[in-house]
Amino acid sequence: NAMANHGILPRNGKGITFKELNAKIRVTYNFAPSFCFFVPNFAANMLNKSYGKDTFDLAELDLHNGIEHDA
Repeated sequence: NAMANHGILPRNGKGITFKELNAKIRVTYNFAPSFCFFVPNFAANMLNKSYGKDTFDLAELDLHNGIEHDA
């Protein structure tokens, strides 16, 4: 969400490819390539989508027992 708020990902948070997320994490945070692959690959698996073919919306990541937090 922070990356969308800053315009790194689409501001509407929609139509993001997992490969795009990988590249943007790498450039933005300078994390290791293995971690930059792990995060979007985990998200793709969690959403039952293809890492290489599908897109997702940030709102889809709000899954119980997925990526969530209680405020």
